[in-house]
Amino acid sequence: MMRPLAALALLCATALPLAAQEDPAPGPGTMQQIMLSEDLIALGLARNDPILMLAALRLRATLDEDTIAMATEFTDKASLLDAARAAAAGQDALLGLIEDAATEKGRGFCYPSWGRLICY
Repeated sequence: MMRPLAALALLCATALPLAAQEDPAPGPGTMQQIMLSEDLIALGLARNDPILMLAALRLRATLDEDTIAMATEFTDKASLLDAARAAAAGQDALLGLIEDAATEKGRGFCYPSWGRLICY
């Protein structure tokens, strides 16, 4: 009788910290993508270059905002869009591309393979 109770206590002790975890940390590839977009934003703002800001918007659009909560230290999408629109003022083609990037959603795709779900 003691063994099943001890096993149950051990199981509960290890399961509770796992259940208490909030959001998993993004993987290294995702973090690299976020940091690259931040570098593009900084360079685009410094040069007032809407194309660099557009590239950052496109990189951010490939991230799934539901599963990856952006930290407050990163540039938010609204201020990036405002800066890109201001830098592209008078260039209708660029403004159209910026609007397309503004409405673009994450491209996460999942498919079943050999009994498990693979997502990218």
